[in-house]
Amino acid sequence: MKNWILLRKTADYKGISEELGIDPVAVRIMVNRGLTETEEMRDFLDEDSSSCLEYKGLPNIDKAIAAIQKAKELNLKCRVVGDYDADGVCATTVLLKGLRLYGMDCDFCIPNRLLDGYGINESIVSKAIDDNIGFIITCDNGISAKAAVNLAVENGISVVVTDHHTITESEVPDKCDVLVNPQMKENEYPLKEICGAQVALKVLCALFEGDNRFDLIIDELKEFAAIATVTDVMPLVKENRKLVKWMLKRLKNPINPGLKLLSEKCGISERSGNAVCSDIGFRIGPCINAAGRIDVAETCVNLFMSKNEKESDDISDRLLALNEERKELTEKCVSMGIKELLTNYPDNNYPDVIVLYLPDCHVSICGLVAGRIRERFYRPTLVFTDSNDGITGSGRSIDEYNMIENIQKCADILKKFGGHKVACGLSLEKEKLGELNERLNGYSELTEDDLTEKLLIDANMPFGYVSFGLINDLERLEPFGIKNPTPVFALKDLLLVKARRFGNDGNHLIVTVRDNSNEVRDLKLWRRADEFIQFLKEGFGDDISDIIYSENSKAVMERDIRLTISYYPSVNVYRGNTTIDFTVKDYKLT
Repeated sequence: MKNWILLRKTADYKGISEELGIDPVAVRIMVNRGLTETEEMRDFLDEDSSSCLEYKGLPNIDKAIAAIQKAKELNLKCRVVGDYDADGVCATTVLLKGLRLYGMDCDFCIPNRLLDGYGINESIVSKAIDDNIGFIITCDNGISAKAAVNLAVENGISVVVTDHHTITESEVPDKCDVLVNPQMKENEYPLKEICGAQVALKVLCALFEGDNRFDLIIDELKEFAAIATVTDVMPLVKENRKLVKWMLKRLKNPINPGLKLLSEKCGISERSGNAVCSDIGFRIGPCINAAGRIDVAETCVNLFMSKNEKESDDISDRLLALNEERKELTEKCVSMGIKELLTNYPDNNYPDVIVLYLPDCHVSICGLVAGRIRERFYRPTLVFTDSNDGITGSGRSIDEYNMIENIQKCADILKKFGGHKVACGLSLEKEKLGELNERLNGYSELTEDDLTEKLLIDANMPFGYVSFGLINDLERLEPFGIKNPTPVFALKDLLLVKARRFGNDGNHLIVTVRDNSNEVRDLKLWRRADEFIQFLKEGFGDDISDIIYSENSKAVMERDIRLTISYYPSVNVYRGNTTIDFTVKDYKLT
Protein backbone atom coordinates (compact mmCIF):
# COMPACT_ATOMS: atom_id res chain seq x y z
CA MET A 1 0.00 0.00 0.00
CA LYS A 2 1.42 3.38 -1.00
CA ASN A 3 1.78 6.19 1.50
CA TRP A 4 -0.19 9.16 0.19
CA ILE A 5 1.31 12.53 1.12
CA LEU A 6 -0.56 15.75 0.40
CA LEU A 7 1.92 18.55 -0.34
CA ARG A 8 0.98 21.64 1.68
CA LYS A 9 3.48 24.29 0.60
CA THR A 10 2.21 27.84 0.75
CA ALA A 11 2.62 30.79 -1.62
CA ASP A 12 0.65 33.65 -3.14
CA TYR A 13 -0.89 31.34 -5.74
CA LYS A 14 -3.45 33.87 -6.95
CA GLY A 15 -0.96 36.74 -7.27
CA ILE A 16 1.68 34.66 -9.06
CA SER A 17 -1.01 33.20 -11.29
CA GLU A 18 -2.04 36.67 -12.44
CA GLU A 19 1.57 37.74 -12.96
CA LEU A 20 2.49 34.69 -15.04
CA GLY A 21 -0.86 34.26 -16.79
CA ILE A 22 -1.24 30.65 -15.70
CA ASP A 23 -3.79 28.74 -13.58
CA PRO A 24 -3.18 28.83 -9.78
CA VAL A 25 -3.07 25.02 -9.76
CA ALA A 26 -0.10 25.12 -12.15
CA VAL A 27 1.58 27.63 -9.83
CA ARG A 28 0.97 25.28 -6.89
CA ILE A 29 2.66 22.46 -8.79
CA MET A 30 5.73 24.57 -9.53
CA VAL A 31 5.95 25.49 -5.84
CA ASN A 32 5.65 21.80 -4.99
CA ARG A 33 8.62 21.17 -7.31
CA GLY A 34 10.77 23.54 -5.26
CA LEU A 35 10.38 26.76 -7.26
CA THR A 36 9.89 29.66 -4.84
CA GLU A 37 10.62 32.80 -6.85
CA THR A 38 8.55 34.17 -9.72
CA GLU A 39 11.66 34.49 -11.91
CA GLU A 40 12.46 30.79 -11.31
CA MET A 41 8.97 29.92 -12.49
CA ARG A 42 9.28 32.22 -15.50
CA ASP A 43 12.52 30.45 -16.43
CA PHE A 44 10.85 27.07 -15.84
CA LEU A 45 8.14 28.00 -18.37
CA ASP A 46 10.65 29.49 -20.84
CA GLU A 47 11.28 27.36 -23.94
CA ASP A 48 14.76 28.56 -24.95
CA SER A 49 16.90 25.42 -25.37
CA SER A 50 20.20 27.15 -26.14
CA SER A 51 21.66 26.27 -22.71
CA CYS A 52 22.11 22.67 -23.89
CA LEU A 53 24.87 23.95 -26.22
CA GLU A 54 26.99 25.40 -23.42
CA TYR A 55 30.15 23.53 -22.51
CA LYS A 56 32.44 25.79 -20.48
CA GLY A 57 33.39 24.18 -17.18
CA LEU A 58 33.37 20.59 -18.40
CA PRO A 59 36.64 18.98 -17.25
CA ASN A 60 39.37 18.71 -19.88
CA ILE A 61 37.15 20.04 -22.64
CA ASP A 62 40.04 22.14 -24.05
CA LYS A 63 42.37 19.11 -24.02
CA ALA A 64 39.73 17.05 -25.82
CA ILE A 65 39.42 19.65 -28.58
CA ALA A 66 43.21 19.88 -28.92
CA ALA A 67 43.45 16.08 -29.23
CA ILE A 68 40.75 15.98 -31.92
CA GLN A 69 42.39 18.82 -33.85
CA LYS A 70 45.78 17.09 -33.67
CA ALA A 71 44.27 13.80 -34.88
CA LYS A 72 42.83 15.61 -37.88
CA GLU A 73 46.11 17.39 -38.66
CA LEU A 74 47.91 14.03 -38.60
CA ASN A 75 45.17 12.41 -40.74
CA LEU A 76 44.70 9.70 -38.13
CA LYS A 77 41.95 7.17 -38.72
CA CYS A 78 39.33 7.79 -36.05
CA ARG A 79 36.98 5.33 -34.35
CA VAL A 80 34.01 6.27 -32.16
CA VAL A 81 33.40 3.61 -29.51
CA GLY A 82 29.87 3.84 -28.14
CA ASP A 83 27.54 1.66 -26.12
CA TYR A 84 24.61 -0.56 -26.98
CA ASP A 85 21.84 1.31 -25.12
CA ALA A 86 19.83 4.22 -26.51
CA ASP A 87 22.11 6.84 -24.97
CA GLY A 88 25.17 5.10 -26.43
CA VAL A 89 23.55 4.80 -29.86
CA CYS A 90 22.49 8.46 -29.85
CA ALA A 91 25.91 9.61 -28.61
CA THR A 92 27.64 7.55 -31.31
CA THR A 93 25.41 9.10 -33.97
CA VAL A 94 26.15 12.60 -32.63
CA LEU A 95 29.93 12.14 -32.70
CA LEU A 96 29.97 10.31 -36.02
CA LYS A 97 28.00 13.03 -37.80
CA GLY A 98 29.96 15.83 -36.16
CA LEU A 99 33.47 14.44 -36.69
CA ARG A 100 32.75 13.55 -40.31
CA LEU A 101 31.51 17.09 -40.90
CA TYR A 102 34.75 18.29 -39.31
CA GLY A 103 36.58 16.37 -42.02
CA MET A 104 37.84 13.33 -40.17
CA ASP A 105 38.11 9.79 -41.50
CA CYS A 106 35.83 8.30 -38.91
CA ASP A 107 34.01 5.00 -38.35
CA PHE A 108 32.36 3.52 -35.26
CA CYS A 109 32.20 0.46 -33.06
CA ILE A 110 29.55 -0.53 -30.53
CA PRO A 111 30.24 -3.48 -28.20
CA ASN A 112 28.13 -6.58 -28.65
CA ARG A 113 26.19 -7.00 -25.42
CA LEU A 114 26.65 -10.78 -25.33
CA LEU A 115 30.23 -11.05 -26.63
CA ASP A 116 31.83 -7.86 -25.31
CA GLY A 117 29.71 -6.66 -22.43
CA TYR A 118 29.52 -2.96 -21.59
CA GLY A 119 31.89 -0.39 -23.05
CA ILE A 120 35.33 -0.45 -24.61
CA ASN A 121 37.45 -3.51 -23.81
CA GLU A 122 40.82 -5.03 -24.76
CA SER A 123 39.29 -6.98 -27.64
CA ILE A 124 37.89 -3.79 -29.19
CA VAL A 125 41.25 -2.07 -28.74
CA SER A 126 43.11 -5.00 -30.33
CA LYS A 127 40.79 -4.77 -33.34
CA ALA A 128 41.50 -1.03 -33.55
CA ILE A 129 45.24 -1.74 -33.56
CA ASP A 130 44.80 -4.26 -36.38
CA ASP A 131 42.75 -1.69 -38.32
CA ASN A 132 45.47 0.97 -37.99
CA ILE A 133 43.21 3.25 -35.96
CA GLY A 134 45.20 6.20 -34.62
CA PHE A 135 42.53 7.99 -32.61
CA ILE A 136 39.68 6.64 -30.44
CA ILE A 137 36.95 8.73 -28.86
CA THR A 138 34.49 7.00 -26.55
CA CYS A 139 30.97 8.13 -25.73
CA ASP A 140 28.73 7.01 -22.89
CA ASN A 141 31.53 4.72 -21.67
CA GLY A 142 35.23 4.53 -20.90
CA ILE A 143 35.55 6.13 -17.47
CA SER A 144 35.79 2.67 -15.87
CA ALA A 145 37.71 0.96 -18.70
CA LYS A 146 41.20 1.30 -17.24
CA ALA A 147 42.75 -1.81 -18.82
CA ALA A 148 41.32 -1.21 -22.30
CA VAL A 149 42.11 2.50 -22.55
CA ASN A 150 45.59 2.02 -21.11
CA LEU A 151 46.22 -0.71 -23.69
CA ALA A 152 45.27 1.67 -26.49
CA VAL A 153 47.54 4.43 -25.17
CA GLU A 154 50.43 1.95 -24.73
CA ASN A 155 50.05 1.04 -28.41
CA GLY A 156 50.26 4.61 -29.61
CA ILE A 157 46.54 5.30 -30.04
CA SER A 158 45.41 8.71 -28.90
CA VAL A 159 42.28 8.34 -26.75
CA VAL A 160 39.62 10.83 -25.62
CA VAL A 161 37.09 9.44 -23.16
CA THR A 162 33.70 11.17 -23.02
CA ASP A 163 31.35 9.71 -20.45
CA HIS A 164 28.85 10.67 -17.77
CA HIS A 165 28.78 7.64 -15.48
CA THR A 166 29.65 7.60 -11.80
CA ILE A 167 33.40 7.38 -11.27
CA THR A 168 35.19 4.59 -9.42
CA GLU A 169 38.69 5.97 -8.86
CA SER A 170 40.41 2.57 -9.02
CA GLU A 171 38.95 1.94 -12.50
CA VAL A 172 39.73 5.32 -14.12
CA PRO A 173 42.23 5.02 -17.02
CA ASP A 174 45.45 6.47 -15.60
CA LYS A 175 47.42 6.59 -18.85
CA CYS A 176 44.80 8.71 -20.63
CA ASP A 177 44.94 12.41 -19.78
CA VAL A 178 41.80 13.38 -21.75
CA LEU A 179 38.76 12.41 -19.72
CA VAL A 180 35.60 14.47 -20.20
CA ASN A 181 32.99 13.62 -17.60
CA PRO A 182 30.80 16.02 -15.54
CA GLN A 183 31.06 13.56 -12.61
CA MET A 184 34.79 14.31 -12.15
CA LYS A 185 35.90 16.20 -9.04
CA GLU A 186 37.34 19.13 -11.00
CA ASN A 187 34.08 19.63 -12.91
CA GLU A 188 32.84 23.24 -12.96
CA TYR A 189 29.88 22.65 -15.25
CA PRO A 190 26.67 23.61 -13.41
CA LEU A 191 24.70 20.40 -14.16
CA LYS A 192 26.43 17.09 -13.47
CA GLU A 193 23.46 14.90 -14.46
CA ILE A 194 23.58 15.04 -18.24
CA CYS A 195 23.53 12.01 -20.53
CA GLY A 196 26.36 10.64 -22.66
CA ALA A 197 24.87 12.10 -25.86
CA GLN A 198 24.75 15.54 -24.23
CA VAL A 199 28.44 15.28 -23.28
CA ALA A 200 29.20 14.28 -26.89
CA LEU A 201 27.19 17.22 -28.22
CA LYS A 202 29.04 19.67 -25.97
CA VAL A 203 32.39 18.36 -27.20
CA LEU A 204 31.28 19.15 -30.75
CA CYS A 205 29.99 22.58 -29.72
CA ALA A 206 33.46 23.36 -28.40
CA LEU A 207 35.12 21.88 -31.49
CA PHE A 208 32.99 23.91 -33.92
CA GLU A 209 33.08 27.16 -31.91
CA GLY A 210 32.65 29.94 -34.49
CA ASP A 211 32.40 27.47 -37.40
CA ASN A 212 29.19 28.04 -39.37
CA ARG A 213 29.26 24.50 -40.78
CA PHE A 214 27.91 23.26 -37.45
CA ASP A 215 24.66 25.16 -38.06
CA LEU A 216 23.86 22.57 -40.75
CA ILE A 217 23.48 19.74 -38.23
CA ILE A 218 23.06 21.30 -34.80
CA ASP A 219 19.28 20.80 -34.56
CA GLU A 220 19.55 17.21 -35.80
CA LEU A 221 22.15 16.45 -33.12
CA LYS A 222 20.02 18.12 -30.44
CA GLU A 223 17.24 15.69 -31.36
CA PHE A 224 19.46 12.74 -30.43
CA ALA A 225 20.67 14.39 -27.23
CA ALA A 226 17.04 14.93 -26.19
CA ILE A 227 16.06 11.33 -26.95
CA ALA A 228 19.00 10.10 -24.87
CA THR A 229 18.16 12.44 -21.99
CA VAL A 230 14.80 10.71 -21.60
CA THR A 231 15.90 7.14 -22.29
CA ASP A 232 18.81 7.40 -19.84
CA VAL A 233 16.43 8.77 -17.19
CA MET A 234 18.23 12.07 -16.58
CA PRO A 235 16.57 14.53 -14.17
CA LEU A 236 14.31 16.85 -16.14
CA VAL A 237 15.64 20.07 -14.68
CA LYS A 238 17.44 23.08 -16.14
CA GLU A 239 18.91 22.44 -19.62
CA ASN A 240 17.73 18.80 -19.66
CA ARG A 241 14.15 19.93 -19.25
CA LYS A 242 14.40 22.67 -21.88
CA LEU A 243 16.07 20.36 -24.38
CA VAL A 244 13.39 17.68 -24.02
CA LYS A 245 10.62 20.30 -24.11
CA TRP A 246 12.09 21.58 -27.38
CA MET A 247 12.17 18.05 -28.76
CA LEU A 248 8.57 17.19 -27.87
CA LYS A 249 7.37 19.89 -30.25
CA ARG A 250 9.29 18.33 -33.16
CA LEU A 251 9.12 14.62 -32.28
CA LYS A 252 6.28 14.09 -34.76
CA ASN A 253 8.47 15.39 -37.58
CA PRO A 254 12.20 15.13 -36.72
CA ILE A 255 14.97 16.26 -39.08
CA ASN A 256 16.81 12.95 -39.11
CA PRO A 257 15.12 10.68 -41.69
CA GLY A 258 15.63 7.50 -39.66
CA LEU A 259 14.24 9.08 -36.51
CA LYS A 260 11.31 10.47 -38.50
CA LEU A 261 10.56 7.00 -39.83
CA LEU A 262 10.59 5.57 -36.30
CA SER A 263 8.25 8.32 -35.14
CA GLU A 264 5.84 7.48 -37.93
CA LYS A 265 5.94 3.71 -37.37
CA CYS A 266 5.53 4.12 -33.60
CA GLY A 267 2.31 6.07 -34.26
CA ILE A 268 3.61 9.34 -32.81
CA SER A 269 3.26 11.36 -36.01
CA GLU A 270 -0.48 10.62 -36.09
CA ARG A 271 -1.17 11.98 -32.62
CA SER A 272 -3.10 15.19 -32.10
CA GLY A 273 -1.29 17.92 -30.17
CA ASN A 274 2.34 17.76 -29.09
CA ALA A 275 4.11 14.54 -28.27
CA VAL A 276 4.74 13.75 -24.60
CA CYS A 277 7.72 12.34 -22.75
CA SER A 278 6.25 8.83 -22.66
CA ASP A 279 6.36 8.80 -26.48
CA ILE A 280 10.13 8.79 -26.17
CA GLY A 281 10.34 6.62 -23.07
CA PHE A 282 7.84 3.94 -24.10
CA ARG A 283 7.73 4.06 -27.90
CA ILE A 284 10.85 5.31 -29.66
CA GLY A 285 13.32 4.57 -26.86
CA PRO A 286 12.48 0.85 -26.54
CA CYS A 287 12.84 0.41 -30.32
CA ILE A 288 16.32 1.93 -30.21
CA ASN A 289 17.24 -0.18 -27.20
CA ALA A 290 15.83 -3.34 -28.77
CA ALA A 291 18.64 -3.47 -31.33
CA GLY A 292 21.31 -3.65 -28.64
CA ARG A 293 19.30 -6.02 -26.49
CA ILE A 294 18.40 -8.75 -28.98
CA ASP A 295 20.36 -7.94 -32.13
CA VAL A 296 23.32 -5.57 -32.58
CA ALA A 297 23.19 -1.84 -31.81
CA GLU A 298 25.05 -0.96 -35.00
CA THR A 299 21.72 -1.60 -36.73
CA CYS A 300 20.22 1.46 -35.11
CA VAL A 301 23.22 3.71 -35.80
CA ASN A 302 23.00 2.61 -39.44
CA LEU A 303 19.35 3.71 -39.48
CA PHE A 304 20.25 7.19 -38.22
CA MET A 305 23.18 7.51 -40.63
CA SER A 306 21.43 6.03 -43.69
CA LYS A 307 20.42 8.08 -46.72
CA ASN A 308 18.79 5.13 -48.47
CA GLU A 309 14.99 4.99 -48.08
CA LYS A 310 14.71 1.25 -48.70
CA GLU A 311 17.46 0.46 -46.19
CA SER A 312 15.90 2.77 -43.60
CA ASP A 313 12.48 1.23 -44.10
CA ASP A 314 13.87 -2.28 -43.63
CA ILE A 315 15.85 -1.36 -40.52
CA SER A 316 12.95 0.45 -38.85
CA ASP A 317 10.66 -2.54 -39.46
CA ARG A 318 13.34 -4.75 -37.95
CA LEU A 319 13.56 -2.55 -34.86
CA LEU A 320 9.80 -2.68 -34.28
CA ALA A 321 9.83 -6.47 -34.63
CA LEU A 322 12.75 -6.76 -32.21
CA ASN A 323 10.90 -4.60 -29.71
CA GLU A 324 7.84 -6.85 -29.85
CA GLU A 325 10.09 -9.84 -29.25
CA ARG A 326 11.68 -7.99 -26.33
CA LYS A 327 8.25 -7.30 -24.81
CA GLU A 328 7.33 -11.00 -24.84
CA LEU A 329 10.64 -12.01 -23.27
CA THR A 330 10.28 -9.35 -20.60
CA GLU A 331 6.76 -10.39 -19.60
CA LYS A 332 7.84 -14.03 -19.33
CA CYS A 333 10.83 -13.24 -17.12
CA VAL A 334 8.97 -10.76 -14.92
CA SER A 335 6.39 -13.47 -14.21
CA MET A 336 9.17 -15.93 -13.33
CA GLY A 337 10.80 -13.45 -10.97
CA ILE A 338 7.56 -12.55 -9.20
CA LYS A 339 6.64 -16.22 -8.84
CA GLU A 340 10.01 -17.00 -7.27
CA LEU A 341 9.68 -14.16 -4.76
CA LEU A 342 6.11 -15.06 -3.79
CA THR A 343 7.18 -18.71 -3.34
CA ASN A 344 10.31 -17.94 -1.31
CA TYR A 345 8.67 -15.28 0.86
CA PRO A 346 5.06 -16.38 1.47
CA ASP A 347 4.90 -14.08 4.51
CA ASN A 348 5.78 -11.06 2.29
CA ASN A 349 8.86 -10.43 4.45
CA TYR A 350 11.06 -9.58 1.48
CA PRO A 351 14.73 -8.60 1.87
CA ASP A 352 15.65 -4.91 1.68
CA VAL A 353 17.56 -5.56 -1.56
CA ILE A 354 16.16 -8.17 -3.94
CA VAL A 355 18.80 -10.26 -5.72
CA LEU A 356 17.43 -12.74 -8.28
CA TYR A 357 19.15 -15.33 -10.45
CA LEU A 358 17.00 -16.15 -13.50
CA PRO A 359 18.95 -18.53 -15.76
CA ASP A 360 16.29 -18.42 -18.49
CA CYS A 361 16.36 -14.62 -18.67
CA HIS A 362 18.08 -13.12 -21.71
CA VAL A 363 21.01 -11.04 -20.48
CA SER A 364 19.78 -8.07 -22.50
CA ILE A 365 16.57 -7.64 -20.52
CA CYS A 366 17.84 -8.11 -16.97
CA GLY A 367 17.52 -4.36 -16.38
CA LEU A 368 13.96 -4.23 -17.69
CA VAL A 369 12.96 -7.18 -15.51
CA ALA A 370 14.66 -5.63 -12.48
CA GLY A 371 12.75 -2.40 -13.09
CA ARG A 372 9.40 -4.13 -13.27
CA ILE A 373 10.06 -6.16 -10.12
CA ARG A 374 11.21 -3.02 -8.32
CA GLU A 375 7.89 -1.40 -9.24
CA ARG A 376 5.93 -4.37 -7.91
CA PHE A 377 7.78 -4.77 -4.59
CA TYR A 378 9.31 -1.30 -4.16
CA ARG A 379 12.77 -2.52 -3.31
CA PRO A 380 16.16 -2.10 -4.99
CA THR A 381 16.36 -5.07 -7.36
CA LEU A 382 19.18 -6.85 -9.16
CA VAL A 383 18.50 -9.57 -11.73
CA PHE A 384 21.27 -11.93 -12.90
CA THR A 385 21.55 -14.53 -15.62
CA ASP A 386 24.28 -16.69 -17.15
CA SER A 387 26.81 -15.10 -19.49
CA ASN A 388 30.17 -15.81 -21.05
CA ASP A 389 31.76 -14.13 -18.03
CA GLY A 390 30.13 -16.05 -15.15
CA ILE A 391 26.86 -14.28 -14.45
CA THR A 392 25.84 -10.81 -15.53
CA GLY A 393 23.14 -8.64 -14.04
CA SER A 394 21.47 -5.26 -13.98
CA GLY A 395 20.00 -3.34 -11.09
CA ARG A 396 17.27 -0.76 -10.68
CA SER A 397 16.81 1.24 -7.51
CA ILE A 398 14.34 3.29 -5.49
CA ASP A 399 14.78 6.96 -4.54
CA GLU A 400 16.01 6.12 -1.06
CA TYR A 401 18.88 3.83 -2.14
CA ASN A 402 22.04 4.83 -4.00
CA MET A 403 22.69 1.69 -5.99
CA ILE A 404 26.14 2.46 -7.40
CA GLU A 405 27.51 3.50 -3.99
CA ASN A 406 26.40 0.22 -2.47
CA ILE A 407 27.67 -1.83 -5.43
CA GLN A 408 31.05 -0.14 -5.08
CA LYS A 409 31.30 -1.56 -1.53
CA CYS A 410 31.33 -5.02 -3.12
CA ALA A 411 33.93 -4.20 -5.79
CA ASP A 412 36.35 -6.83 -4.47
CA ILE A 413 34.05 -9.70 -5.56
CA LEU A 414 32.91 -8.17 -8.85
CA LYS A 415 34.52 -8.63 -12.24
CA LYS A 416 33.06 -5.50 -13.75
CA PHE A 417 30.51 -2.87 -12.75
CA GLY A 418 29.29 0.64 -13.48
CA GLY A 419 26.20 2.80 -13.37
CA HIS A 420 24.34 5.57 -11.55
CA LYS A 421 22.41 6.14 -8.35
CA VAL A 422 19.31 4.46 -9.78
CA ALA A 423 20.76 1.81 -12.10
CA CYS A 424 23.80 -0.38 -12.52
CA GLY A 425 25.31 -3.23 -14.52
CA LEU A 426 27.72 -5.79 -13.10
CA SER A 427 29.24 -9.24 -13.53
CA LEU A 428 30.78 -11.78 -11.14
CA GLU A 429 31.38 -15.48 -10.60
CA LYS A 430 28.16 -17.41 -10.00
CA GLU A 431 29.38 -18.83 -6.69
CA LYS A 432 29.87 -15.26 -5.36
CA LEU A 433 26.19 -14.33 -5.85
CA GLY A 434 25.18 -15.49 -2.36
CA GLU A 435 27.91 -13.35 -0.83
CA LEU A 436 26.82 -10.35 -2.88
CA ASN A 437 23.26 -10.83 -1.64
CA GLU A 438 24.37 -11.08 1.99
CA ARG A 439 26.63 -8.06 1.79
CA LEU A 440 24.15 -5.78 0.03
CA ASN A 441 21.47 -6.60 2.58
CA GLY A 442 23.99 -6.42 5.41
CA TYR A 443 25.02 -2.92 4.33
CA SER A 444 21.42 -1.83 3.92
CA GLU A 445 20.17 0.91 6.22
CA LEU A 446 16.75 1.07 4.58
CA THR A 447 13.87 1.56 7.00
CA GLU A 448 10.27 0.42 6.72
CA ASP A 449 9.37 3.97 5.73
CA ASP A 450 12.05 3.92 3.00
CA LEU A 451 10.55 0.71 1.62
CA THR A 452 7.04 2.16 1.44
CA GLU A 453 6.39 3.89 -1.86
CA LYS A 454 5.30 7.50 -1.51
CA LEU A 455 2.61 9.04 -3.68
CA LEU A 456 2.89 12.81 -3.53
CA ILE A 457 -0.45 14.55 -4.06
CA ASP A 458 -0.23 18.07 -5.49
CA ALA A 459 -3.76 19.10 -4.56
CA ASN A 460 -7.24 17.89 -3.68
CA MET A 461 -9.17 18.85 -6.80
CA PRO A 462 -12.80 18.14 -7.82
CA PHE A 463 -13.40 16.85 -11.34
CA GLY A 464 -15.51 19.92 -12.00
CA TYR A 465 -12.50 22.22 -11.73
CA VAL A 466 -10.74 20.46 -14.59
CA SER A 467 -11.09 22.29 -17.91
CA PHE A 468 -9.33 22.32 -21.25
CA GLY A 469 -7.71 25.59 -20.16
CA LEU A 470 -6.28 24.00 -17.01
CA ILE A 471 -4.95 21.03 -18.98
CA ASN A 472 -3.31 23.44 -21.44
CA ASP A 473 -1.56 25.15 -18.52
CA LEU A 474 -0.49 21.79 -17.09
CA GLU A 475 1.03 20.95 -20.47
CA ARG A 476 3.23 24.03 -20.10
CA LEU A 477 4.84 22.22 -17.16
CA GLU A 478 5.90 19.33 -19.44
CA PRO A 479 8.06 17.37 -19.83
CA PHE A 480 7.39 15.19 -16.83
CA GLY A 481 9.91 12.71 -15.49
CA ILE A 482 12.69 12.49 -12.90
CA LYS A 483 12.73 15.61 -10.64
CA ASN A 484 9.58 16.89 -12.40
CA PRO A 485 6.98 14.14 -11.89
CA THR A 486 3.57 14.13 -13.50
CA PRO A 487 1.16 16.13 -11.30
CA VAL A 488 -1.19 14.04 -9.19
CA PHE A 489 -4.55 15.18 -7.81
CA ALA A 490 -6.87 13.48 -5.35
CA LEU A 491 -10.60 13.28 -4.73
CA LYS A 492 -12.40 11.33 -2.01
CA ASP A 493 -15.87 9.89 -1.38
CA LEU A 494 -16.59 8.72 -4.91
CA LEU A 495 -19.43 6.21 -5.22
CA LEU A 496 -18.60 3.25 -7.47
CA VAL A 497 -21.29 2.85 -10.13
CA LYS A 498 -19.87 0.14 -12.43
CA ALA A 499 -16.76 -1.00 -14.26
CA ARG A 500 -15.84 -2.61 -17.55
CA ARG A 501 -12.67 -4.10 -18.97
CA PHE A 502 -11.14 -2.97 -22.24
CA GLY A 503 -8.02 -3.55 -24.33
CA ASN A 504 -6.81 -6.61 -26.21
CA ASP A 505 -5.92 -8.47 -23.03
CA GLY A 506 -8.76 -7.01 -20.96
CA ASN A 507 -6.29 -5.76 -18.37
CA HIS A 508 -7.51 -2.15 -18.42
CA LEU A 509 -10.62 -0.80 -16.71
CA ILE A 510 -13.14 1.97 -17.18
CA VAL A 511 -14.31 2.71 -13.64
CA THR A 512 -17.52 4.75 -13.47
CA VAL A 513 -18.02 6.82 -10.30
CA ARG A 514 -20.41 9.48 -8.97
CA ASP A 515 -18.95 12.46 -7.08
CA ASN A 516 -20.51 14.62 -4.35
CA SER A 517 -22.04 16.94 -6.94
CA ASN A 518 -23.86 13.93 -8.46
CA GLU A 519 -21.75 14.12 -11.62
CA VAL A 520 -20.93 10.73 -13.16
CA ARG A 521 -17.40 10.30 -14.53
CA ASP A 522 -15.55 7.53 -16.34
CA LEU A 523 -12.02 6.98 -15.03
CA LYS A 524 -9.32 4.94 -16.78
CA LEU A 525 -7.21 2.44 -14.86
CA TRP A 526 -4.38 1.07 -17.01
CA ARG A 527 -2.93 -2.46 -16.72
CA ARG A 528 -4.43 -3.07 -13.27
CA ALA A 529 -7.86 -4.59 -13.84
CA ASP A 530 -7.11 -7.86 -11.99
CA GLU A 531 -5.46 -5.99 -9.13
CA PHE A 532 -8.49 -3.70 -8.70
CA ILE A 533 -10.96 -6.58 -8.71
CA GLN A 534 -8.91 -8.44 -6.10
CA PHE A 535 -8.86 -5.26 -4.00
CA LEU A 536 -12.67 -5.12 -4.10
CA LYS A 537 -13.07 -8.83 -3.35
CA GLU A 538 -11.07 -8.49 -0.16
CA GLY A 539 -13.53 -5.92 1.16
CA PHE A 540 -16.83 -6.84 -0.47
CA GLY A 541 -16.76 -10.56 -1.28
CA ASP A 542 -16.03 -12.72 -4.32
CA ASP A 543 -19.31 -11.88 -6.03
CA ILE A 544 -18.44 -8.20 -6.37
CA SER A 545 -16.81 -8.67 -9.79
CA ASP A 546 -20.01 -10.07 -11.29
CA ILE A 547 -21.98 -7.19 -9.82
CA ILE A 548 -19.79 -4.33 -11.01
CA TYR A 549 -19.50 -5.80 -14.51
CA SER A 550 -23.29 -6.04 -14.82
CA GLU A 551 -25.43 -3.33 -16.37
CA ASN A 552 -27.33 -3.03 -13.08
CA SER A 553 -25.64 0.03 -11.63
CA LYS A 554 -28.30 0.23 -8.90
CA ALA A 555 -27.11 -3.10 -7.49
CA VAL A 556 -23.53 -1.81 -7.44
CA MET A 557 -24.45 1.43 -5.70
CA GLU A 558 -26.41 -0.47 -3.07
CA ARG A 559 -23.10 -1.97 -1.94
CA ASP A 560 -22.04 1.62 -1.17
CA ILE A 561 -18.41 1.26 -2.29
CA ARG A 562 -16.74 4.62 -1.61
CA LEU A 563 -13.36 5.29 -3.20
CA THR A 564 -10.63 7.85 -2.79
CA ILE A 565 -8.63 8.12 -5.98
CA SER A 566 -5.57 9.99 -7.21
CA TYR A 567 -5.61 10.99 -10.85
CA TYR A 568 -4.19 13.06 -13.69
CA PRO A 569 -6.34 14.72 -16.40
CA SER A 570 -5.47 14.89 -20.09
CA VAL A 571 -7.11 15.62 -23.43
CA ASN A 572 -8.24 12.69 -25.58
CA VAL A 573 -9.11 13.02 -29.26
CA TYR A 574 -10.94 10.03 -30.73
CA ARG A 575 -12.78 9.94 -34.05
CA GLY A 576 -13.02 13.69 -34.13
CA ASN A 577 -14.37 14.02 -30.57
CA THR A 578 -12.28 15.87 -27.98
CA THR A 579 -12.87 14.92 -24.36
CA ILE A 580 -11.10 15.01 -21.01
CA ASP A 581 -9.64 11.75 -19.73
CA PHE A 582 -9.13 11.07 -16.04
CA THR A 583 -6.34 8.53 -15.52
CA VAL A 584 -6.25 6.85 -12.12
CA LYS A 585 -2.82 6.74 -10.48
CA ASP A 586 -3.86 4.93 -7.28
CA TYR A 587 -6.97 4.17 -5.22
CA LYS A 588 -8.15 3.20 -1.75
CA LEU A 589 -11.39 2.95 0.18
CA THR A 590 -12.66 6.21 1.63
